[in-house]
Amino acid sequence: MGRMPHSDHYIHLKRPKLFKKKLTPFDAIVMCVSVAYPLSALPQAIAVFQGHAEGVSLISWLSFLACATLFLIYGLKNKVYPMIISNTLWIAMDGLVVVGILTQMRM
Repeated sequence: MGRMPHSDHYIHLKRPKLFKKKLTPFDAIVMCVSVAYPLSALPQAIAVFQGHAEGVSLISWLSFLACATLFLIYGLKNKVYPMIISNTLWIAMDGLVVVGILTQMRM
């Protein structure tokens, strides 16, 4: 009796390109930094939400947000995974600071 097309023999899972090549130590460092670096904005976001928005430039953080969005699109288009990770996190951090600044401006 022949195998059915839906049997396990015919199922092949494709691994993302990121995992096809073995990561070098430098690749691993870049991946870690792509997560850690955007988190450096977290203290600023916390400070702004605690009411310490004086001297924090809305225009600067909107510019950071626009640039991170542009770089994320580039990373997605070219499948640059560290860039995708980093700029996704930057968008979140920049967005938090912008929301915090706008919230403080209303008070």
